[in-house]
Amino acid sequence: MRHALIMLALATAPAVAFAQGASNSETETVGRIAECLVKNAPAESQRLTMVIELEQPGDPTGRVRYFATDTKGEHHAYVPCDIRKPALTLLEARQQLPEDRKGWTAARLVLFSDGKFELHYDYPK
Repeated sequence: MRHALIMLALATAPAVAFAQGASNSETETVGRIAECLVKNAPAESQRLTMVIELEQPGDPTGRVRYFATDTKGEHHAYVPCDIRKPALTLLEARQQLPEDRKGWTAARLVLFSDGKFELHYDYPK
């Protein structure tokens, strides 16, 4: 993966965030998370994904998984710079979300090799 390219794109993220519908706060959070996710990532990665699952909305901890997707579309588990830091960063950032978006039970962050990202939240039904 072009780690430097991802970090450069995230550094100029306000324009990217606007296009993706992310707030400035979410974009800054993703930038902090990306710094850790790209470390130790497999060299041929096209996407890096972090998935957090909580038992209840607002839980302070949950289950986290990290995986890289290669050029063949295969997923490979890996450990970023720290197993806890990226997930805790996103959990802490939820306090800055509007009230109606704070109650998520799962979050999926995907970083693409071109520097774009997707951040999706799942809510209880």
